[in-house]
Amino acid sequence: MSPSSALARFWSHARHALTALCGSLMPLDTLRTGELRALRASLRALEAFCRRLALGEALRLANECWRALTRAGAKRTRAAPDRSPALRLWPKFKPSRARIRLLGPPSSVREIEAARARAELKARLAAGRARRKPAHLHIADRIEALQRFLDAPLRGVRALARKLRRTPGIAQSIMARLAPPSPFLHADEVGACEAQVLGLLLDSS
Repeated sequence: MSPSSALARFWSHARHALTALCGSLMPLDTLRTGELRALRASLRALEAFCRRLALGEALRLANECWRALTRAGAKRTRAAPDRSPALRLWPKFKPSRARIRLLGPPSSVREIEAARARAELKARLAAGRARRKPAHLHIADRIEALQRFLDAPLRGVRALARKLRRTPGIAQSIMARLAPPSPFLHADEVGACEAQVLGLLLDSS
């Protein structure tokens, strides 16, 4: 973001943390289970830190220059979809519905069709798991997504600002999501960043 941003020092800290994490890595396909678990925890912490940074910048944009932001969004043209890994900045809200399971074998046409649909869904999920990327490739994608976001965060921040105008509740979801500690992020910087973003959130409410 702009060097004049009040969160500039935290952007710098996030970039240094990602550089340190990448510098500490061995070849990903040689990592053992415990090492993969620790690496995933560090990635979750850095991703959560970046989401809070993006939230703080999005709140500032929405408060200070929403009209300019809206005009910039209106001028966008539909481009070819980018299949590169990207950091998800806000959670997905999936509507949930009541699930009723009957005990015993199906005894009606409706129950037989429901049982068949469940079996087909189970088979599709199993096939999806079989096609899933290996763990080390999935981690490489997450690292690339973080790097792409930190190299050019403005596009994601603007998208989050527009999302906040439509769904303000996602700000609380981003702040409430817990993240594990990371040896690459200083706890004092994480706490200071959270306090500053929380202040922006309270000011915007």
